[in-house]
Order: sequence, then C-alpha cells, then structure tokens
Amino acid sequence: MSGRSVLAVSFVVLASAPATAQTGQWSQPTKTEQWSQPPQAQPRPQAQSPAPTPPAPGKGGPGQSQPGLESSPTTTQQVAPRAMANPEVVQPQGKVPAGMVGRWNLWVPGGVWYSADGSRIYRNYTQGAAMNTLTIRANGTYGWGGTTGRLTEIRPWFAQPGERYFAVQLDADLKYMARHDAGKGKVDLFFWGVGGHAATGTR
Repeated sequence: MSGRSVLAVSFVVLASAPATAQTGQWSQPTKTEQWSQPPQAQPRPQAQSPAPTPPAPGKGGPGQSQPGLESSPTTTQQVAPRAMANPEVVQPQGKVPAGMVGRWNLWVPGGVWYSADGSRIYRNYTQGAAMNTLTIRANGTYGWGGTTGRLTEIRPWFAQPGERYFAVQLDADLKYMARHDAGKGKVDLFFWGVGGHAATGTR
C-alpha cells in the first residue's frame, strides 16, 4: 500500500470518529421528573391575634359562675327507667286544648336504612303507613280505631316548658304520648317512655 493510500484511510477513520461518539451520547437514558405529585403548598402566614386578657378573679367560692365566663355542662342527666315508664300525672287535670279537639289522620313516617353485601352499599327506604284516625272530643274522651278512652295529661321526662302532653292508648299493648303543636296545626305522637317520634296527625 502506498503512502497516499494510507493517508486516505486515516482521514476516513478520523472523519467518522465524531459521528460514532455522538450516537453513543444520545443512546443514554434521559432523566424523567415526577409530575404526579402536586407541589406542597407553603403555609400562609397567619396574623397573630392578641392574647386574651385573663378574667379578673370573681367573688365567691369554687363552682359559682363569674360574669363574662360561659359554663358548659359536665354531666349528662340520667333518667331512671321507672320514671320513663311511669310519667308524672298532672294534677289537677285541665281541659283539653281547643285546637286539639277534632279528627286527626295519623301517619307513621317512612324511614331510610342502609345495608351492604361486602362490595356495595344499598340505600333502602321503607314507606310510611296510615295509623287510623284519632278523634278527640272537647270533654277529653277519644276514639282511636276500636279503642275508646279519656286523655290523661302527663309530664314525661322530656317535657318542654309550655308544652302539654297526654296519654293515649291504641290497644291493650300500645300506649303513646300525644302533644298538640298549635303553631303547625298538627298532633305529634311519641313512643311511650323513650319519647321518640312515632306518628304525626293532620286534619
């Protein structure tokens, strides 16, 4: 091989070397940034409110209220089961409220409850139902279904100030507490003893 041929071959090798190096550079993996995580929000500076001024010591001993201080109940009232099942009978018995006299169509409200089968949750609705007609007379007697009787004013454990409640019986086993809601023009029946809402009476 002549000297001119060797020089030509060397030139070809040198000319192709940068292309090979460039190809190897782009074959390296690129770095991927994680965009799935939202940037953490920087907490906003909050204005500091002035420290509350401690109240001046009040007069009196422990347990007495002080002006400017709100007290919260620390105990829950407990009602004896006997008192729930036997409410106080009001004496003397007054007249039945005039707005309570008449015929009332009683209706048991519907209810919503939930159930699950392990993978799904179902919302169930139970329709309400009629509960016969309650007829109250001015002399305090009443007729409800096949039962007749006389309203007895009572004071249950859950009685609200200014409200009057009356014992009314559907049959030998079912007894309720009735209250006339003059503002809404209806009669509410509550379960005996526990006081939960049982039915509503409308004209």
